Amino acid sequence: MNSGFNTKALLCAVVVSIFVFLPAGNLYAQEDAALQKDSMETVGDDAGSQDVMGSDDPFGEQGPHFKFGGQLKDLFTIQRTNAYYGRDPFNTERKLLVANLKRIRLSPEFKYSDILLVHIDYDNEAILSSFHKSCEFDSYWRGSDYNDFFDLSWEPYYSRDIYYRTRVHRAYAKISVWNFTFTLGRQLIRFGSGKLWNPLDILNPISPTFVEGAEEQKATDAFRMDYYINNVTQLTLVSNQKLHNNRYRDMRIEDSNTILRFKMTFYETDLALLAGWVSQRAIAGIDLDSTVIAGSLRASLLYSYPEDYGSWYIQASLGYEYTFEAGVYILVEYFFNQNGINFNHSLRDAYTDYFFNGMNQDNYYYISNQFLTMNQHYAGLALGYDFTPLLRGELFTIYDFQGYGLFLTPSLKYNAAENFDISGGVMFGFVFKGAPESSDFDSFNEQYMYFLSLTYYF
Repeated sequence: MNSGFNTKALLCAVVVSIFVFLPAGNLYAQEDAALQKDSMETVGDDAGSQDVMGSDDPFGEQGPHFKFGGQLKDLFTIQRTNAYYGRDPFNTERKLLVANLKRIRLSPEFKYSDILLVHIDYDNEAILSSFHKSCEFDSYWRGSDYNDFFDLSWEPYYSRDIYYRTRVHRAYAKISVWNFTFTLGRQLIRFGSGKLWNPLDILNPISPTFVEGAEEQKATDAFRMDYYINNVTQLTLVSNQKLHNNRYRDMRIEDSNTILRFKMTFYETDLALLAGWVSQRAIAGIDLDSTVIAGSLRASLLYSYPEDYGSWYIQASLGYEYTFEAGVYILVEYFFNQNGINFNHSLRDAYTDYFFNGMNQDNYYYISNQFLTMNQHYAGLALGYDFTPLLRGELFTIYDFQGYGLFLTPSLKYNAAENFDISGGVMFGFVFKGAPESSDFDSFNEQYMYFLSLTYYF
């Protein structure tokens, strides 16, 4: 991320300003059904959305439509840890980690008939915390934009107490012509059907323990083409050009992430085949999503063959999802990661270097575009139940078989008003003695992280 202003940031601000001053209603353009099922893009919340043109729109559904919406969010987390590094890789201490994220998201959108859609999510965020300028804060809250093709973030202020940034969370244009859809820009691209773990979701995978969840998954600067051969068959091509050494002048064609996917539906089963080149790795994958006994059976397998950064490995998931008549939702899922950090010394060294020193070209190819777990075998369980139409309870748990670690997250979500949600819960874990390997959940071992989120959509 840049520490100062640059030309690209100025361009983003100008574009956003143009949309801000357009006549405004509320956000949401309904995606094509096939694209929604494929989870290609989450455009916003549809609560109370209105057409700017209103019922007197002279263009009807074929004319231009402007919509505007956004989000106000306040997220508070607190955790007491016994293993706080700060900036010292050799000593840890006990510390109370408190963080408060405040976000204003502006989401202008322009749509012309079913041909053109232009959408932007522009964020202003301030984070107050007790552990700024630490490895823990940077790795969890700042993430990495290393080698991203566009630098659409600006950090005007980062002190010991306050971190402020502005960034483009999503910005893309979508054109639909005949049986083709072309999408260009910073977009959410997700492949695979896994819920807790999704091996095929490799352009920007997200950990199931991230407090904000998959809806805040980082987007990808890419060109995407979808060709709908017929009602049950789809061909997708994605090109995601990356920089080299985080510089344009060092950029090479082999640093482009390219994925080709073929998907077809027969009876109640979706089958997808995937192949490509991602982070100097040749990849091949298969995904299956089928209806079995009124539930969904999902399976994914990804094979990766690095060119120069280690040996081949596979990642796979298998899960089943079912909702009982009484309204109880249940999901069970198993995840296998042959490339666990505890079983790959080069990956472990690269991950440690990233945690303490940030991303660089030496560790980038090892750790980017893959699910990073300490071990190889995991099982997950998710339960959900609507106590009332406005109150939902969920329980999410993971067991690490080789680290003897158990992670749990009970939570509640309450729809307090038409466009206002309140959610809260606690993340914690237990690591049992005698494990042959260290666990992913060491930092949660009897160390509770409480979180509370207030979200208003407009």
